[in-house]
Amino acid sequence: MRATGSRLLVFPTLPTLPTLPTLPTLPTLPTLLTLLTLPTFPTLATFAALAVVAAPACKRAAPRPQTPPPKPGLGSITLDNLALPPDKGRLDEVRIEAELRRILGASGMFAAAAADGGAAPSARARLAFTAECLEAGGKGEARARVRLRVDTRPSDAPGAVAFDLEAQGAEPYAATPAPAKGRAPAADEPPRKLPSLTALVMRITGDLIEGVASRQRLQEGSPSALHAALIADGGELREEAIRIVGERQLRDEVPTLLKLLSADEEPIRDAALGALIAMRDRRAVRELTQSRSLRDRREMRKIIEAISVIGGQEADEYLSFVAATHDDDEIRAAAAAARARMQKREAEAGR
Repeated sequence: MRATGSRLLVFPTLPTLPTLPTLPTLPTLPTLLTLLTLPTFPTLATFAALAVVAAPACKRAAPRPQTPPPKPGLGSITLDNLALPPDKGRLDEVRIEAELRRILGASGMFAAAAADGGAAPSARARLAFTAECLEAGGKGEARARVRLRVDTRPSDAPGAVAFDLEAQGAEPYAATPAPAKGRAPAADEPPRKLPSLTALVMRITGDLIEGVASRQRLQEGSPSALHAALIADGGELREEAIRIVGERQLRDEVPTLLKLLSADEEPIRDAALGALIAMRDRRAVRELTQSRSLRDRREMRKIIEAISVIGGQEADEYLSFVAATHDDDEIRAAAAAARARMQKREAEAGR
């Protein structure tokens, strides 16, 4: 373990990263495996609309502040090298710490360096990692797994940064046989080369940090930046942009959101629906009733409550029709109950 700064960091103990499994054979893998991340940000859950169902129908999102809060300073960094010998010794902890500080500093999430315990908010980082090289049948594979945790003290400071992410990756290489035990390499024998485990750990860590920073840039981005993310093929970042559009009530994006209700990817459809519900935009009702099949029970269960939250005459007529005519008892009951809740909310709101 390494620590920098004025004192040793006291984090809650991180779970030990298990040794990466040994495979009897090494299948062909891409240069870097797709990262498996465990985000702690607000997730874009299936049917994101559920997050706003409990809000009163007349309530609107609070205006977003024009000036972003100050950023915390980047304080001390702790490393936990959990690899086993001999790979443990091949991980350059000094280089990893320096590169981690550089990447975090360049991410835009932090102000200039700050000492822990000072008056200004300070962010601290802890990186746990393990790595190894596996070889079989002339093929080799370098593997690494990392977990990066950042928190800010005080945790409730405006602009505080906090996340806990984990990822793993691998890089294949051509394995050269090691010299037999007790035999020195021949004079003309090229030196045995192994990929850099340090570089692999930092590549995975850098990708994690870039993902976090990209989300924060979206949070602070202009409407035009959000629009660009909406129409791009950006996966999770696109979902995040949709959520922010709903949160900020950017009604100029409603036509784009309506188109996204028919996107091929279910998470994108659900995020767009959640944003439209957040804005209580009744144009979504017609799009949903025209694009969703009454025979798709899974989609029906999803949109019934959404339509009732959006409300309006068209929503009332649709729910009444489904409650009276659908061939599934459960769907009929759900539509009737959702319609009753909608009518109660609208009556209480005096509409």
